[in-house]
Amino acid sequence: MKFFLRLKQSFSKDKETLKTLSFSQRIRFILDYYRGYAVILLCLCLAGFYLGEVWMQTRRETVLEGFFTNDEENLFPAETISKDFSRILNLSSNQQVIFDDSLYVLLGSSIDYHTASQSKIVAYISARELDFLVTTKELTDYYSKSFPLCDLEEFLPEHLLTLLENQFYYAKTSDGTTKACAVSLEGSRFAKEAASDQAAPHYLMVFSYTEHQDTMIQFLEYAFDLQEIQ
Repeated sequence: MKFFLRLKQSFSKDKETLKTLSFSQRIRFILDYYRGYAVILLCLCLAGFYLGEVWMQTRRETVLEGFFTNDEENLFPAETISKDFSRILNLSSNQQVIFDDSLYVLLGSSIDYHTASQSKIVAYISARELDFLVTTKELTDYYSKSFPLCDLEEFLPEHLLTLLENQFYYAKTSDGTTKACAVSLEGSRFAKEAASDQAAPHYLMVFSYTEHQDTMIQFLEYAFDLQEIQ
């Protein structure tokens, strides 16, 4: 409030001066003396826009949330996938899917970007907000011993199980048992659209606590172009 009061007072003082100037001189005067105020106003507008967007996000229902890590070949453009999958789901204006492809994890690395990516994954899993994770074989092995994962042989409905079981990835969990912890995405629409066939295979894991089972199954159908098969 004090900022706007000072702005009003300053403008009131300069009003008489402005009357005596030509149009071009007025423009120059305003640019010279009010540039700082303009920058502050712009920052306030941007901050207001950002806070408004955050507020809108919190009011929306998230129907599915997933992370894609170590995507060096841009196989999983999160924004594009999010828009396409949202269209297929026919979401309302107060619903959303949230995907993130900006993460890169390198085990044993102390680089800030790698540790921040790992911390974000752990935080979202601890909060039970993350429904699935797509990552490399090395990280799939690592996470299968650390995180609560679905056994896909039990999670998937019969029609998907029959079609995808030959692409399951089996790994040992923290209790020493072996289960279908992930499914390879080599045969998915994402691999087919890849610019190069040299991309390392990625695997999709589903977390056992997910409350979005139906949407998760729809995403797998979407990923493998199986929407019409029931």
